[in-house]
Amino acid sequence: MTFISGWAGFREIFNKIPQKAQFFVPFVDFLPDKTPDILSLENDLLIGWSLGAHLILKYSFYVKSKKVLLLAPFLYFCDFVNKRILDRMILAFEKDKSKVVSEFLKNIGAVNYTKVIPDSLKEGLEFLKTSRVEKFEKKENYFCACAKHDFLKLSGACFDICKNPIIIDSNHFFSEVVIEHIIKKLY
Repeated sequence: MTFISGWAGFREIFNKIPQKAQFFVPFVDFLPDKTPDILSLENDLLIGWSLGAHLILKYSFYVKSKKVLLLAPFLYFCDFVNKRILDRMILAFEKDKSKVVSEFLKNIGAVNYTKVIPDSLKEGLEFLKTSRVEKFEKKENYFCACAKHDFLKLSGACFDICKNPIIIDSNHFFSEVVIEHIIKKLY
């Protein structure tokens, strides 16, 4: 199993998944141009959450996995979140990156992260403003789960990406219990 996390989706906000899976955080462990290398590592179950799901969609040509689980996916982030919000986050990040990450994690329903925040996350915010998946054809082995109470309001994207999306009674952050439950449904 390979798990590609979201923006500021550090290992420490999860308990078990980082030990069970190859775990990657975009703009911390890799930059988007290295996504094909990560996708080519997995043959069974590939999971992407938020930005991680977007990267899987953007580089889907390289996916070899039997099953792909996309949690809170999107084709273009700014279809759901105004670019001005990202611009404000970028300005605030330059002043106090710990505060920006802490507020973001709180707003999406995740636990706080208290370690050093890498500067590279700023690039991730810039990337979210411009990265698009122009054409994506729904695939039989792609499964989507979106959150009914998503702080980022991304649930509408699920219907554009997957044939029968699962809607979860959750915020943008998916608990490991919920993720494990979805995985069991796939097998």
